[in-house]
Amino acid sequence: MKLSRDIWLLTGAQVLFGSGFGVLSAVWPLYLRDLGASAQEIGIVFGVGNLVAVLCFLPAGYLADRIGRKPVITAAWLFAALGVATFVPLTDWRGAFVGSALYWSGTAGLPLIIAYVASTSPRAELGRALGIVLGAYFAGNIIGAPVAGVLAASVGFRAAIAVAAALLAGSAALTFGLRSVPPHVERGPFRPPRTFWILLAITPFAAGLSIVSLAFLPVYLREVAAIPLDRLGVYLALVSVGAAGLAVAAGRLADAIGAVPALLSAAGVMTAASVLMTLSGRSEPLVGLAALLLGATQAANPVVASAVERIIPPARAAQGYATYQVAFALGFGTGGTVAGFLYEADPLLPFIASAALALPVAAIVAAVLSRATAPLERVSELS
Repeated sequence: MKLSRDIWLLTGAQVLFGSGFGVLSAVWPLYLRDLGASAQEIGIVFGVGNLVAVLCFLPAGYLADRIGRKPVITAAWLFAALGVATFVPLTDWRGAFVGSALYWSGTAGLPLIIAYVASTSPRAELGRALGIVLGAYFAGNIIGAPVAGVLAASVGFRAAIAVAAALLAGSAALTFGLRSVPPHVERGPFRPPRTFWILLAITPFAAGLSIVSLAFLPVYLREVAAIPLDRLGVYLALVSVGAAGLAVAAGRLADAIGAVPALLSAAGVMTAASVLMTLSGRSEPLVGLAALLLGATQAANPVVASAVERIIPPARAAQGYATYQVAFALGFGTGGTVAGFLYEADPLLPFIASAALALPVAAIVAAVLSRATAPLERVSELS
């Protein structure tokens, strides 16, 4: 598939953003541990940041549909870089609430990126395009995560987080080069079909499940699997390798045979990964394989995003994705908080919960998407 210059720029920005997050996610929970926070307190900081982000999605989508997506994407990513920079001078973990709120509010750019790609890609190729752009983020994780452990072991957590902030700032800088795409001329209010609202109702459960096994993975690898700090990032990079490959594969599978088999396949891999992690103990080869397969927790994102594009009105795409992202962020933040309580009770509980719930939740989401997209596919065949 031939990509436009703007998609290449966005892909490059995603690589930098993913690299920054790869560094941050590997050391951030350990950094807060070092500042005296418990697993529950880290989970609360994570959850509060995501709840603040919820307040940003709808205003960001509203603005993007009226002034264009580029300036709002740039502003969101600048906020994310600023949030990470505020972690550097901390001497008490409680100060991380501010940085968490700023960083996660920057994720308001994600639905706008999806809307930007949707407005510049043919519908038949949208799953692939989203798989490439979203996969670029995980490619960045692959680059950043191994570096994080080496940086933390050699120059400390603060220096590693400063590098993460610089990478996020570089990502925001690249978005200045994107072509400004005029917003769609609005034709009526935002009135998606009823199945969209049903999807929103179940999205928080799926989003929470997608993070439960990952939120404390760095802490689990360090404290339970006994992975040395300088190698810890390699295992987190394996998660991103799996996520990048599986996101592209799921997008292609959805384009070829539909969203339902793509979702169920991703859930099956996620179940296998969670079971394997609970059984791996301190066997590094098994831990590495389980980490690779845990990338399936993120593989469904391009599939669901592509299906949502078929449901919402094109003139209100940014607001539609932003509304969906509100539901996702509510579940994502809650899932991170729940993961802290589960980990505090037993470090294996986050993986056990993921193994038990992945396939049932995926089946429900698949049923809703199938019901939502079937009428549109029949109309497409008749036209």
